[in-house]
Amino acid sequence: MKVACISFLRLNLLNKAKSIRGIAPKTNSMKVALLALFAVVIFSGCTKTYPQVNQVYSALYTVTPTQWIQGTDQDGTIFYSASFNIPELTQDIDLNGGVEVYLSFDDQSSTDPTYEALPEVVNGVAYGAIHTTGSVTIDLRAATGGNVNLGINQTLLVKIVLMQAQPLGN
Repeated sequence: MKVACISFLRLNLLNKAKSIRGIAPKTNSMKVALLALFAVVIFSGCTKTYPQVNQVYSALYTVTPTQWIQGTDQDGTIFYSASFNIPELTQDIDLNGGVEVYLSFDDQSSTDPTYEALPEVVNGVAYGAIHTTGSVTIDLRAATGGNVNLGINQTLLVKIVLMQAQPLGN
């Protein structure tokens, strides 16, 4: 009787183990499939689009000492400026894009010039840049607010970068 009871228990446990083994892989496969489906549904709805920059343009110019034009502010302060006609600077770039201006005081024959982004102060002179559709103007003013002493006796290299962009829609 004892042997029959142990055999019955052993058979019963063996059947339960087989049934558990048979169900477990199907249950795990089903769980994995549901989890994968859930992940696809969740992550496919999380795409965010960013506006792309359409194009970036750059050009190099030179400004000789004779190209600086003297001007006078309303308060009588003397400054100098040089303007560049840039037809590629469209109203769209002016309104939605960007304009960067750089100066180099290196010799224009330099194969690796160093550029400084404007605005910049060098030797007491404040260099700045303003732009509007079709043109960029670089101005030189005394950093102290008084009259500027031009003192530029070399040709300067100017790099102008135009960045076309689309508005963010804010």
